[in-house]
Amino acid sequence: MTELLPAATASEARKVAAEILHRLRDEELVAEAARSAAATVGRSLWEPGAALYGGAAGSAVAFAHAARAFPDSDWWTQAHRWLKVAATSTRERPLRRPGLSLGTTGIALAVAECDEDGRYARTLRSLDSRLAQQLDGFGPAADRALTVHDYDVISGLAGILGYASRRPATVHLVIERLVARCATGHGPLTTSRWTPWRIAPENYGRDGERELYPHGYVDLGLAHGLPGPLAALSRAWLAGHRAPGMRGAIRGLADQLVAVSWQGEHGRTWSRVMPFDASGEIAPRLGQPSEPAYCYGAPGITSALLDAAEALGDASVRAVAVEGFEAALRQMEARPRTLGPGLCHGLGGVLLICRAFAVRTGSAAARAALERLVERLLGGCDPGHPLIVRDYKPQVTGEPGSPLAAGPGGAWIDQPGLLEGAAGVALALLSVTDPAPPRWADALMAG
Repeated sequence: MTELLPAATASEARKVAAEILHRLRDEELVAEAARSAAATVGRSLWEPGAALYGGAAGSAVAFAHAARAFPDSDWWTQAHRWLKVAATSTRERPLRRPGLSLGTTGIALAVAECDEDGRYARTLRSLDSRLAQQLDGFGPAADRALTVHDYDVISGLAGILGYASRRPATVHLVIERLVARCATGHGPLTTSRWTPWRIAPENYGRDGERELYPHGYVDLGLAHGLPGPLAALSRAWLAGHRAPGMRGAIRGLADQLVAVSWQGEHGRTWSRVMPFDASGEIAPRLGQPSEPAYCYGAPGITSALLDAAEALGDASVRAVAVEGFEAALRQMEARPRTLGPGLCHGLGGVLLICRAFAVRTGSAAARAALERLVERLLGGCDPGHPLIVRDYKPQVTGEPGSPLAAGPGGAWIDQPGLLEGAAGVALALLSVTDPAPPRWADALMAG
């Protein structure tokens, strides 16, 4: 692969990533940053335990990737140290759920990332066994309405499949459960193809959504919605796994997402959700636009479609993916807004996906945007901040009574975590300076 960035930009990105990691090795500094952030937003965003996205397990993943990026560093020592912190915490607080966010899959992915010499083989077999047991009763019961956490990347089956594809002991069970919920093969945009993914209003996760969508919806974000299962199944297929109905499920999900795209001011885009109306029919016209990000909006959706295009060998799906991502880049250029640096809903996540389009499609727009995104991300880094880089939280994310919720606008906070904090920014910067695929990005089903 040719270099993606000019040498000077790549060098600066690696330098800043290393500086962030040097700060993150200091447990006292990390703890103080976490306390300050919690005081601002009114809730904890970090725990010194097994959380993958906001805890020690995520730090272990970050240092393991850094150790591969900087072979002469001592980052392996840091990776194993943070992994030990995460593992120790599970003795007091056992992981009772299977997902990535606060579950067995998250710690298993961290262990796998740190297993550079086979030292954790026995631990991984034990985690595989525990995961299989937890999957036994996982998912919605017949008398319970579906939630995004049943199937999404962050806590559900899609994220579990991303890890299970590396460890075949449980992979086919997860594939079968996702396939069973999918409409398979080509077909028109009918309500019946969407109903199995419908989230009822009582299970919404955001304030104000009941007023906007009183009759239920299907989530269209990569983190919590339909693109997650599509990305997970496509990547499992590309990894060589096969199961009855699997290819048809990939085709069906891809067709659904292509069908609900629409032409916005800057080109092809998607709404945040697919709503239902009072009669129980899907109502695409009622969907609200979404800003470009990994978790929601065109970047995440097009990342999943790119995976599907490669699994299916379908040039038309690939073209839709490229068209949609390039439109998202134009939207970001035309409508600059306050955007944090993190992976979830900030610049880091868009940068990771931009890397995928630059490498895997040859998109000239994606290649040109890489340097701009890196420079914008570096522009927000300051050695004067405790962790070099700070996360932006809008007012609406503050808990009632917190300084953030009571203030007139958003706030910049020091956050060490993987998904929204400094560890993820370091990984995003390193990933665009290294020709090797960013294996850690299995934690997001992107990149």
